[in-house]
Amino acid sequence: MRRALLHLCLANGQRLQDIHLAHLIVGRTGNEVLLGALAQMKAEGIEGSIYTHPIGDHGHGAGPTIGLWDQQRALPIRGDVPVRPNTWFSIELQASTPVPEWDDRMVKAMLEEEAVVGPDGKVTWVLNRQATYHLIR
Repeated sequence: MRRALLHLCLANGQRLQDIHLAHLIVGRTGNEVLLGALAQMKAEGIEGSIYTHPIGDHGHGAGPTIGLWDQQRALPIRGDVPVRPNTWFSIELQASTPVPEWDDRMVKAMLEEEAVVGPDGKVTWVLNRQATYHLIR
C-alpha cells in the first residue's frame, strides 16, 4: 500500500476523532454524543464506528458508554448517563477508507487514544494523538 493511502486512512480516522471530541460535551448523554457524532460523520462521507468508554482505576470506569463496536445506536441505561467534568475517556473508533488498487476494498484505521473532560468541560488529549504510522518491515 502506498504511503499516501496510509496517510489518508489515518487522516480519516483523525477527522472522526475530531468530530467525536466536538460532540463530547458536559451534560450530554453518551447516546447524544454518539448519535450527533455519527450523523456528522455520515454527512462528511466518512464510514466508521465509535466505541468509547470512560476510564477508571481498573479499566472501564463510571460514566457513559458511547457506542459499542457492534452496536452503533443508542444504548439503554449505559448510554443514558451524562458526560461529567473530570472524566477520562478511551476514545476508541475506526474509520474505513476504500483502496482503489484493491477494487475499493475498505481498510480500517482503528485508533485508541485517551482524552479528558477537564473541570471546566474542555476536552483535551491526555498525550499527543498518533500523527503517523510506525511501519515495521
